Amino acid sequence: MTEIRVRKLFGRFNYDFDMGDMIKSGMIILSGPNGFGKTMILECLNAISNSDLFFFLQLNFGSFEIRRNEVDKQIKIVKKNNGLCVNGEELSYKDINLSSRGIVERSSGDEEAAKQRAAKVRVILDYMQSVLGSIQYIKGQRLVDIDDSRMAVSRQGELRRYSRRILETVNKIPEEFRMQMRSLDSLYSVKSNELDRTFLKRLFELKEGIDEETFKQKIELVRGKIQKLSESGISKLGTLDVMQFREEDARALKIYFEDFDEKYRVYEKMIEQIGLFKKIVDERFLFKHLEITNGQNLAIVDDDTQERIDLNKLSSGEQEILVLYYRLLFEIPEGSIVLIDEPEISLHIAWQRKFAQDLQEIVKLRNLFAIVATHSVQIVSGNRHIQYDLGEMYKNGLNKRE
Repeated sequence: MTEIRVRKLFGRFNYDFDMGDMIKSGMIILSGPNGFGKTMILECLNAISNSDLFFFLQLNFGSFEIRRNEVDKQIKIVKKNNGLCVNGEELSYKDINLSSRGIVERSSGDEEAAKQRAAKVRVILDYMQSVLGSIQYIKGQRLVDIDDSRMAVSRQGELRRYSRRILETVNKIPEEFRMQMRSLDSLYSVKSNELDRTFLKRLFELKEGIDEETFKQKIELVRGKIQKLSESGISKLGTLDVMQFREEDARALKIYFEDFDEKYRVYEKMIEQIGLFKKIVDERFLFKHLEITNGQNLAIVDDDTQERIDLNKLSSGEQEILVLYYRLLFEIPEGSIVLIDEPEISLHIAWQRKFAQDLQEIVKLRNLFAIVATHSVQIVSGNRHIQYDLGEMYKNGLNKRE
């Protein structure tokens, strides 16, 4: 996105965000006093991505507008007394309610007209999602999830919610990591079988092999990649024994190195993500480190005893690091817009200072664009070229009546 226009947020605040060259940095920072709307702006963006018009019905605001010049799309939502106006289309409370629930009003006697109204709103809802594409919202409350999915049948035969469970988010990380690795292992098996099946055919068709100098270079590259695989808990590609170059093996060796590179590419992006995750964690955690075993187990290990530490026994700040960076590096789809609310929660000042630099590495690796809402001076420091201070914007005149 390139421009955001907000008018009369909470009946008071007017903000213009013209991002321009900030887009190239991969992130912007919203700062300012409590109550000036930092988190609410993130909520608005998330609501547009989720086509949630009910959110805007309940919000005290004048208008909220987004322009994406790079894809020539825009959305403008204006609050009206009896509903909303979206890109010039007037939508009543009843229109939004019926279309969102998939219900056609029958009591009016004009079923066809109700269907048309509902269809009109659904077109708008689909367009809202297309404006921003994939948005991922990392809220300030990250360490627990509320599970409302458990259901039960009552004595009267009705399906009702059974209970609410509070889940510690950090405890889900090891299993989610294993699932991602198993998915890659499946892709590796398909690629490996495909290459192995065609090995002889490719060998017979190959006219020239590699020379000894190329062999030596390739061996060193393969050794380095195997080391990276081992550090990432990946053993599928095996080990490399010391090999001597023989002219009669030149063609087979050329195919071997080509196939190794093809198989390695299955894991290459994951290896980069694991490497950055491990670097961030190990630089911050004292007396412990992140370890990934060949069994694809992700664990925090005590430096002295080498014993694994239960993740829920870590400090709240350490858990915040694991949960926040794991989500950024492994869960959020590449190419997404990511909204991050108060990343400084529970973090030591020294860790806060490193956050923006870490995030810039992550957005570059995963092609993300991040919008961060924060109170932290440490996060803002050194990054004022990508900062919007809502308090300053209010004082500098964007609170005028329009």
